[in-house]
Amino acid sequence: MIFSSVNPPRPGNISFRVRRRAAFTLVEVLVVVAIIGVIATVFISSASDLFRAKEIRADDAFWRGVTAARQLALDSNQIVVLRYDEEKHQLKWAGETVAGSTLAYPGKQLQFLATSAQGFVLLGGQLSETDPLKVVRFYPDGACDGFRAQLVDGADRRMVLAVDPWTCAPIVTATNK
Repeated sequence: MIFSSVNPPRPGNISFRVRRRAAFTLVEVLVVVAIIGVIATVFISSASDLFRAKEIRADDAFWRGVTAARQLALDSNQIVVLRYDEEKHQLKWAGETVAGSTLAYPGKQLQFLATSAQGFVLLGGQLSETDPLKVVRFYPDGACDGFRAQLVDGADRRMVLAVDPWTCAPIVTATNK
């Protein structure tokens, strides 16, 4: 038994159905483009920080020099001397028989100061010490001379950092604001 359709199509009576295709409206497309734009802006601004070389700060350079000089003293088992070259703006350290290294200092000024101040002078409204140390020594046991460092960075900010003579680490002091 063969079943046939109730209304078979006739050659002269073909009806075309217009099928509606699935598509996005203009508003939907604009919303997606706006969201992609916002995400791209956030990504580009965040990624540019990753690729941009971070400029080293004056205090970071100072602590890198202190750490490197202390490490050289520990490794070589001898006294290492750290000094600041004012003409070249470099921190330099070397041992008695071992060659040291240098590090560029990005600030304007660096002075090594004794732990107890002897004399002060008022320069340009800033209280400055008159007896800076020429060098600081680091010992094979990990200790160093007791000293403070007075830094002036590229933005003319002055800071005084105290160094613990037993560990050569920063001494944290309370500040009054």
